[in-house]
Amino acid sequence: MRELAPQFQIPWSIPTEAEDIPIVPTTSGTMMELRCVIAIIRHGDRTPKQKMKMEVKHPRFFALFEKHGGYKTGKLKLKRPEQLQEVLDITRLLLAELEKEPGGEIEEKTGKLEQLKSVLEMYGHFSGINRKVQLTYYPHGVKASNEGQDPQRETLAPSLLLVLKWGGELTPAGRVQAEELGRAFRCMYPGGQGDYAGFPGCGLLRLHSTFRHNLKIYASDEGRVQMTAAAFAKGLLALEGELTPILVQMVKSANMNGLLDSDGDSLSSCQHRVKARLHHILQQDAPFGPCSFTSQSIAHCQTQKS
Repeated sequence: MRELAPQFQIPWSIPTEAEDIPIVPTTSGTMMELRCVIAIIRHGDRTPKQKMKMEVKHPRFFALFEKHGGYKTGKLKLKRPEQLQEVLDITRLLLAELEKEPGGEIEEKTGKLEQLKSVLEMYGHFSGINRKVQLTYYPHGVKASNEGQDPQRETLAPSLLLVLKWGGELTPAGRVQAEELGRAFRCMYPGGQGDYAGFPGCGLLRLHSTFRHNLKIYASDEGRVQMTAAAFAKGLLALEGELTPILVQMVKSANMNGLLDSDGDSLSSCQHRVKARLHHILQQDAPFGPCSFTSQSIAHCQTQKS
């Protein structure tokens, strides 16, 4: 810039005031400015996650699966309010038909449909971040695929595995955790000395109001993660008000794939292989017979074996 300034008639001078560019001493004795901090943060304290699985074979579910492009990958995730409303409408129609004809052609279990309906009707509205429905296509039925039977010898009709997930929401304690972490990050930037003594983090707040501010907050599509990001931004920038407006304005949740080195698909495949291996070991080595595959049962079998 010093070389180009005379050539393009650009006035340029080195800022000397400490308030313009806060600088901090380093271990090597030089003075440098903190320009960038990158953090990967886990969500705060949450309520227990809950899940319900059911096999569905009704044409309405297959039509919904095809409408949203589920056949391209064999899997479909429904989180948007209009998508969840479609699932709720199908569930209500099937329950109404079961009331008229209890012994009809509907194969879905009434108890599962009622639970699906009650969860989707919670809160009286869809926010898009506290519930989701996943559909997975099985060409020879869920039972045949899970039991490892030969598809060539099976004549079962295709079906969809519907997985309903809810809960796992950020608790008030989780919000406080995220806001306190944001305030702690605010104090990492210098500039609270001199006339601003007693106001830790004011250097970042001044930076936030200038053109040199370049804060980006990314979060996955999980509700607890998005609300944690909004609470973190509230503490970091000393914002006021509810978290929802902060979430809408500052948190980005699109195009999350690729931000980390490993994508979800590769991690999921590795996880399935590890689970299958552990399940095989438990079936062979359990001293009191086969164990169901949960973290608690693994710990129990290892304790008994030792």
